[in-house]
Amino acid sequence: MQPVSIVTISNDNYAVHLATMLFSLFENKLSETNYQVYIIDGDISKENKSKINSLLKNYNSSPIYLNVDQKLYENCPVWGHVSRESFYRISIPDLLDKSIEKALYLDSDLIIKGDLLELWRNEQLENHFLGAVEDPVDYAGITLPSGYKFFNAGVLLINLKKWREYTISDKVLEFINNNPSKIMWWDQDALNAILYDKWFPLDYKWNYQVHQMRHWNINPIIIHFNTDVKPWNRKTYHKKEYYYYRN
Repeated sequence: MQPVSIVTISNDNYAVHLATMLFSLFENKLSETNYQVYIIDGDISKENKSKINSLLKNYNSSPIYLNVDQKLYENCPVWGHVSRESFYRISIPDLLDKSIEKALYLDSDLIIKGDLLELWRNEQLENHFLGAVEDPVDYAGITLPSGYKFFNAGVLLINLKKWREYTISDKVLEFINNNPSKIMWWDQDALNAILYDKWFPLDYKWNYQVHQMRHWNINPIIIHFNTDVKPWNRKTYHKKEYYYYRN
């Protein structure tokens, strides 16, 4: 069976959270599922790379590190808890080998409680650019046409073939450069601006956004700590579950 192409991003400050996410990913996978992890490298130290490599070696896996052209992102606006590395996901289709036609992007502030093969095999992707979970935000820097929903970019099932064919990365970067005043939720705003009518909704269990969905009746497979309130800096829902994997 072809491996599930998992792509994630981290700088050195987030390396421990990336490792926690990857541990939960591999600890909860089914034996027949084969993950190939690609890490877009935001200057992770040699020491932390060695620790991540050792972690994955326990599961007979080895990550592949990818380097992005950082000049592409010099003008991207950053503030708060999000760093410039967040924007690097825009380049995923250009960084992976052209023989890879789809990928599953995962933020590093997640924990994975189950196998992801069901998500990977979602057949709706064939007719869309990506699959994502709705983000129930009350406001954003961009305004979408009436009737369209805003998606959260923390978990993305990406149709790399269609993305490359329509040069989506170039279009998203162009939007960022031309509309800096409209960027509130970082690259997520730009991705929504370009792809608002080209994505399909995934079940909420694949990206349970802790603070927006804490009262929703969802049995999550992916728990996402998607605001500046993280388990490692403040009291939050599912903090114990995060530390179970981190410890």
